[in-house]
Amino acid sequence: MMHAMVSLTATMLAATSLASLIFAAISLVSAGLLAYFVATDDRRVKPVDGAAQFRRHLAALSDDSREHLREQIRIARDRRGEI
Repeated sequence: MMHAMVSLTATMLAATSLASLIFAAISLVSAGLLAYFVATDDRRVKPVDGAAQFRRHLAALSDDSREHLREQIRIARDRRGEI
């Protein structure tokens, strides 16, 4: 009886250790991949990029929507001038 209990305890300890090793390996691989992706991410946002995106957005709008946006910009500029 005692031998079976020791054997069961040893088996559970081995299974727990194996699960811990697998979890640790997955964690290390994930951390390595994250570090690699962060290090190789060379997307630098430039002010020109934002202007180009805005122009593409304007080009995709309908004529009415584009005119409405221009009117909103005029109103915002007028308000800034008043302050």
